[in-house]
Order: sequence, then C-alpha cells, then structure tokens
Amino acid sequence: MSAPKYHLTSYGCQMNKLDSELVESRLRQRGYVAATSEADADVVLLNTCSVRQHAEDRVWSKLGTLRVRKRGQPGLVVGVLGCMAQEHQRYLLSRMPHVDLVVGPSAFGDIDQKVDAARAQNARIAAEREPARTKHEVAGAGVVAVGDGVSGDRIVRDVRVRPHRSQAYVSVMRGCNMPCTYCIVPTTRGDEVSRPLADLVEEAQRLCDDGVTEITLLGQTVNAYGRDLKGEHATLARLLRALHEIPALRRLAFITSHPNFLNQELIDTLAELPKLARYLHLPAQSGSNVVLKAMRRGYTVERYLARLEQLREKAPDIELHSDFIVGYPGETAAEFERTVDLVQQVGFAQSYVFKYSPRPGTLAAELADDVPEAEKERRNAVLLAAQEAITARQLGALVGQTLEVLGEGESKVDGRLSGRTVHHRLVHFDSRDAGVVGQYVPVRITAALGHSLVGERLADDAAEAGAHDRVEVQPS
Repeated sequence: MSAPKYHLTSYGCQMNKLDSELVESRLRQRGYVAATSEADADVVLLNTCSVRQHAEDRVWSKLGTLRVRKRGQPGLVVGVLGCMAQEHQRYLLSRMPHVDLVVGPSAFGDIDQKVDAARAQNARIAAEREPARTKHEVAGAGVVAVGDGVSGDRIVRDVRVRPHRSQAYVSVMRGCNMPCTYCIVPTTRGDEVSRPLADLVEEAQRLCDDGVTEITLLGQTVNAYGRDLKGEHATLARLLRALHEIPALRRLAFITSHPNFLNQELIDTLAELPKLARYLHLPAQSGSNVVLKAMRRGYTVERYLARLEQLREKAPDIELHSDFIVGYPGETAAEFERTVDLVQQVGFAQSYVFKYSPRPGTLAAELADDVPEAEKERRNAVLLAAQEAITARQLGALVGQTLEVLGEGESKVDGRLSGRTVHHRLVHFDSRDAGVVGQYVPVRITAALGHSLVGERLADDAAEAGAHDRVEVQPS
C-alpha cells in the first residue's frame, strides 16, 4: 500500500511558513509524503492568515474550489489550519461541511493523529456512499476542531524539513501582548509565550549540524522575547549572543521588532556581533502622533526617531525596514502627509504599505471606517512612490560594488540565480553553477532594478582584487 500524500499551502507571514514546516515534520514522521501537486494529494491543508482581508479572501476562494473537488472525491481530507481556523472556527464547522479539520495555531502538536482520524472517517464515508449519489453531504460529520492544546513549538522538529538547505526560521516565541487596535494576532495566537533559551540554542545547533548557515528568529514582537520567562534573565540580546557562538552559523537575523523594545542592550548587541544581519525591521505604522495614539502603539514619532538615533550612533551600517498602514479610521490628509515626511526623513531601505481594512474582533473594527476607498488607494500609491524613490537611490549607489551574496535559488529574472546580501538586498546574478545555491559568493553589481540588483558572479581571485570596492552605503 502506497504512503498517503499531502499538499500544504501556506498563506501570510514567515511565522506561518515555519508552522507549515513543523506540520510537515509531524506528517513525515508519521509516514506521509509530499504530493507533487495539490491534485495528486490525499490530504489538502491550508495554513491560513487573518491579518488582512486579502489573505482571507484567497483562502475562501480555495475552499470553494475544494468543495467542488470533494463532491467527486469524498475520501479527500481538507484541513484549515492557523489563524483563520481560530477566528472562523464556528463558521467553518457550521457552513463548510467539506472541511474535515479546523486546527488553530496552538494545536499542531498532534496534527498527524488528527489527519489520520479524518482519513479513516472519510474512507468509511466513501465506502458507504451510494453509487448514484452525486452530492457530498456528510464529509463534515465528526470534523476535528481544535483551537487550544499542544503548542506547535513542542513538536520535535525534523530539521531536514525546510525549503532551503542553508537557511532556516526558528520561532522564539508565540503570541503577542501588545494592545494595537488594528491587529487580530493576540486573538488568534494568544498571549506571549517565550521558549527557553537553552531549547532555542539546541534547535539552532541541530539546524547548523544539518547544513544551515543562516537563521532568522521569528516572533510577533521578537524583541520582547523573554519577558515571560521568570528567573531565566532571557532577552533577545542574550539569545543572539548565545547563538552567535555556533561556529557553523554565518548570518543571524530576527523579525519583527517593536520600537518600544529597541533598548540599549539590543543596540549594543547589533553593533558588536559581526554575524548579525545588517538590517532591522522596525515598523513605525504612521508618522502622525494622533494616529499612533489611536492605534495604541505606545510611542510617539519623536520617541521612534530618538531610538533610531541611538541605533545609528552605535551601528550606522544597519538599514531600516518598516510597515505602514494608510487610511486608518480618522486619519486626515495632513496626518498622512506626516507619514510621507517620516519615510523621507528616515530613508528606509524598504517599507511594506497596507491599506487599512477592519478585522472583526479588534478595537479598530468598532470605529467608523471613514477614509474612502479611493483615498486609501491614493495614499497607498503616494507612500509607495516615496519609498520607491528612496530605494532606487540606494540601489543605484551600489552599482559597481562587489557584495557577498548567499545563493538561494532560481531567479525570476530569466537565466539567473538569486540571493541576498547581509543587508537583505535581493540580487540576481549570472551563474552556470547551480552548486552556488547555499554558498556565499562575490557578485559585482552591474545594474539596479526597481526593488533588486543585477550582477555577475566573480571568481574568488577577482573578488579579492576588487575588495577595495566594497563600501557601506548608508540610507539616504
């Protein structure tokens, strides 16, 4: 009898991608194998995101497609995992009879057993199905619905299950205790729960023993790590210093940070540890104190800028990334312009810009969504244009330099490979040697695109000869 096949699609953030790896670890340990396509799978799992409406819309559309497929294939197991499973559990159970599993993000620890139970149930239904029956009516009977339970972090991780040989994510904490009015994460993922520092070092060591050289630490508010670990004196800075001692590790990054927890200890660590990536994702969300207060972000623009000044004094080569929400309830045109001013003043290397959309269950959803959609579109376009102009200047200044790039795989630019620099810049480069994937290679930058760079890989001796070309470019 052939092994059962699964297909897992992950939506949303890096945390979801890592959760999907943990789910796959559990399924593979159980004897499941990855299907070559969704159509070939016995089990179809959707690991979902509720942070923005667009991500949810994609899942609802996919579930509609799977409903049709399951009418003719009643043995198929369909599972909704993650944040939408937590937020919309009641609707999925009552209105989606073709869904067999509804499992929240805190309950992945025995996902293999849940899938086994659903397969056994559906096999019975398929065997009892009358030949003339065309409408699938009972697949949802006995659906498994779990919102709380064993944390996904308690899965014994199979470190071999990851998309890139040299790169890995490590979740250092779950949940969030911040009161941001627009965010549904505290509802779907719960309160902050940090993992013990020793467990994280052990997992990172196993990953590095299996070929990983770059690790990115994940947490909804990652620089708040350790606040709940009473008596352990655990902080993100101390964790970074412990991981920095792993010999095989060459790059170490972390996302996403909150401005309130960018303290002097962390700044000193960023300045002192050479393996740390030279970028920091520090979402500002708005350039208006009025909007920040309404969002309950807990800082002012002035305080945000003061933290950046402290950082740049100690670590001037760190490039900054941010997130912004435009069209938050009550945001005036003048307040939006202050956001544009902040982007231009700081000179972010990259910004993610989102139009506000109310999320049910959040405090902001109780407010009037009073910025017209057309105005949201306009503000979104204006802020993106401002950021793109800054990015273009920064990328253009890198043409002619030689940068170290970690090869990641095939590029979207035909005939090339791609990878990232220590500043998280995306580089497309010519190479006939697929063996450079997972390797750190010198690339001379020949052109700048809108959001990335193009270059040519150099031989080691040529790179050494051109070493004097490598200079640090500060954000404009």
